[in-house]
Formats: sequence, C-alpha cells, structure tokens
Amino acid sequence: MRLKILEQTPTLLKLQLKPAAILYWLFGGLFVAGGVLLITTLAKTTIFTCNRVKSTQQSCQLITKSILKSQVKNWNLKEVLGAKLDTSTTAGNSYPLVLLTSDGSIPIDLVNADSIQKESKAAQINAFLKNSREPKLTIHEDSRFWTYPLGFFLIASGAVCIIYMLMNNIIICIFDKISGKATIKREGWFGKEVVEAKLSEISGLNIDAVTIDTVTVTSSTSYNIVLNLVSDKNIYLAAGPMFTAKSAEQTVDAIATFLKLD
Repeated sequence: MRLKILEQTPTLLKLQLKPAAILYWLFGGLFVAGGVLLITTLAKTTIFTCNRVKSTQQSCQLITKSILKSQVKNWNLKEVLGAKLDTSTTAGNSYPLVLLTSDGSIPIDLVNADSIQKESKAAQINAFLKNSREPKLTIHEDSRFWTYPLGFFLIASGAVCIIYMLMNNIIICIFDKISGKATIKREGWFGKEVVEAKLSEISGLNIDAVTIDTVTVTSSTSYNIVLNLVSDKNIYLAAGPMFTAKSAEQTVDAIATFLKLD
C-alpha cells in the first residue's frame, strides 16, 4: 500500500492509499496461468485397448482425450509388437511408456504413473501379446479427477487476487475536525463504498484509537489499519489486509499525529 498525504492542515487530514498493484497482478496472473496450463496439459483420459474377439477383428486402439483435443489411433493386432519404457528421455519424473508398432514408437501418455507403474503396464501389454488365449486388454488412466479441482482452485485463487485488486483501486481517508467526522472512501472498478464515523467515537481519541491488524498466512504477513470505535463497530481502512509493515506504521503515525492521540 502506497501512502500519499493529499492535504494536511491543523483541522483537516486527507490521505490517499493505493494498493501495491504489481504483486496482486503478478500472483493473480501466475495462479490463473498455472491453473489453465495444468488443465490443458495434464487433464486427460488415456485408454489403450486390444481385442481378440474374432480372428478377423483382432485390433488395438489408443484414445487420448483432453480439454483441447482428442486423438484416436487404430492398429491391427499383428502391427503391435510390444511396449517398453523409453530410457533415452524423461516424462516428468519418470521415463515415458511407448508402444512399439510396425510404423514406429507411439507414446502412451500416463500422467499419474511413475516408472515402476509404467514398467508394469509395459509388461502387461507384452504378456497379452504373447498369450493368444487372452481375449481383451484394457489400460485406462484418467488424471482429470485431481487436475480439474487443482486447476480450478488455482484459477479461482488468481481471480480472487485480481478482483481484490480491482475492488480496492484507491482509498481516500478524510479526517475533518471542523465537521467532526472521519470519512473512508473506497473506490474500485466495481463501485464506490463510503464509511463515516464521528471523530469522538474513535475510542475516545486515546492511544488505542488507531491500531494495526496483522494477518499471517503461511510465511506471508499482511496488515490493515483499524479505527476502533467506542460502539465496537470498528472501521477497517482497506477491505482486507493490503498494507506492508512500513506503510501500516506510516499511516497510523499520520492519523495519530493529526488526532493528537496519547
């Protein structure tokens, strides 16, 4: 939060508070982008099937579906030679599983499986190809059950950061001794909010009239400024904890000095 004193006289104090927008836009953008990337790249369904229903209908099929596209590949069972892990490259924290066909190697994208699990799938495919009595093979994986919730959570978190920023574009604080009122104006993209209180109601104008409210989430700490009223209906300058420790102290000092709190 950036503090600017717009006007200061013995009877009037006018402060302008503007959130440090860069961090909110940065975190909001990163969360939204991370959520979209997670859903578009990792949220998918992979199904590999082979059938020996009839001697004339022996086939294999690989279906990969994601939010952006769907791919279907078909082979005659005789064209499928086997499966293995491609140890010459990596896929995430494991080696990719590839299907060996007469046309070359085709990756079977398994998001949830590690190298051991993929090696087990490769052995399962090879065992099916060697056992002519096995009628059907199905390998299925659906990563959407965890990528969708996590992706949408990241997008929602980013949206909250951005909306939070837009709701608190500029805050104007006016302390007027002539009218005897404190006026807090919050101006954002979604409208304006005005809160007023009598100066005499600010906790009897003692040292505890203006305090700093601290909010800590994991290792990050943010602050807000509270006008403590004798009616216990306290007024927060910002809609949420948007102050740094330095800007919170500067704001409290400016208000306390003007009101001559002791």
